[in-house]
Amino acid sequence: MTATYDTIAMRERLQALLEEHGVSMRVASIKGESTPGYLHSVIKGGAEPTVQKLAQICSANGFSLAYVLFGFEVSPETERLMALMEKEPQARDGILSLLDKK
Repeated sequence: MTATYDTIAMRERLQALLEEHGVSMRVASIKGESTPGYLHSVIKGGAEPTVQKLAQICSANGFSLAYVLFGFEVSPETERLMALMEKEPQARDGILSLLDKK
């Protein structure tokens, strides 16, 4: 299963975060070790960002990658659960089975 996201909404969320934090696209790109015009090409030019670069930019600027991509935050508990389930496929399948029954 491949996760998908709404690229238009992703660009809008990223633009809003930049404005909220008072950071320009150029500065955020540079902080994320990308070319100065990277975010401009993504937000205004419609370029498709790589998840790796987007993650690096989000991390460097204090933005949540999950929020930028999907519009919701991931709590530390959920992150821990996801990491544990990734390590133990049988446990993941059991948990999913339990949740699907509800």
